[in-house]
Amino acid sequence: MSRIVILGAGISGHTAAAYARKWLGRDDTVTVISPNESYNWIPSNIWVGVGLMGPHQVTFPLAPVYERHGIEFRQAWAREIHPEGDAAHPGPYVVIETASGGTEKIPYDFLINATGPRLRFDKTEGLGPEGHSLSVCTPEHAVQASAALDEAVERMRRGQRACRNQGTCAVSACRVRRWSSPGRCCCSGSGSRTRGRGTSRWRCCGSWGLPGVMSRRRWG
Repeated sequence: MSRIVILGAGISGHTAAAYARKWLGRDDTVTVISPNESYNWIPSNIWVGVGLMGPHQVTFPLAPVYERHGIEFRQAWAREIHPEGDAAHPGPYVVIETASGGTEKIPYDFLINATGPRLRFDKTEGLGPEGHSLSVCTPEHAVQASAALDEAVERMRRGQRACRNQGTCAVSACRVRRWSSPGRCCCSGSGSRTRGRGTSRWRCCGSWGLPGVMSRRRWG
């Protein structure tokens, strides 16, 4: 019997857990450790940021899913990794910290470290939702970005000048389409961004299942 421990339940950790459970025998155990109770499909946060989806549509609780598939889930922080063990525990283990502040040693035979990046907006002055920019890195950030964009659009309606950079021109155009008349293209003229050599311009090419999805074309 093998004990597999996976640190993190994001895209990498969640995928690793799913395949480990699929490929390994039932005598082998798969344990996922994450401080987050819910999974977030981060690529779709952008649609929360432009108001086309809600936070509940890009997240789901982890525990019920793992329970159905025979994966143990521990909601906790991984604080220490001891690949050589110690005098009391000769085998490798991870020290976790629970929400109550208690610690526990989780032994393993194979460890997958998929904790992912840590947001550090504080390392650049003025960066991040607490500073002078927006983010869609988390569902909460995306909700803030959506509210800020709503406010900017209202100012535009009143004829006030505003400048807001939220990802790409395609994102802004996608949101603006919500206030355009039915059947009209969401683009007035074209947006442009400098990318490598020359300039790439963005033009509306229809729905693709999501209103205002854009494609990049070279214009002569």
